Amino acid sequence: MASISLFGSMNDAQSTTLTNASTQTKSQDTTTTATKTSSQDDTVKLSEAGQAKLLYNQGKSVSLIASTLGTTSKEIDNDLGITLEKAIEKTLESTSKA
Repeated sequence: MASISLFGSMNDAQSTTLTNASTQTKSQDTTTTATKTSSQDDTVKLSEAGQAKLLYNQGKSVSLIASTLGTTSKEIDNDLGITLEKAIEKTLESTSKA
């Protein structure tokens, strides 16, 4: 970085050095801003089925997932691949543990 004397005038070399330093700083600022912007835009949009699977794996009930996503329990069952037989098995397992 160039230093500027307050009592003298800048020669051409000092002026060029100061201008180049200023341009480099602006370039670095732009790069930093671009990097920050791209990292903020890193998002994944899940389908309804994907959201249902994520919530189910977090331990949420089918009825809560349906309510959260604004759909029916039957749709969530379909998204999760839950059939009547599987639901009955799970219910029987839960009651036998109690």
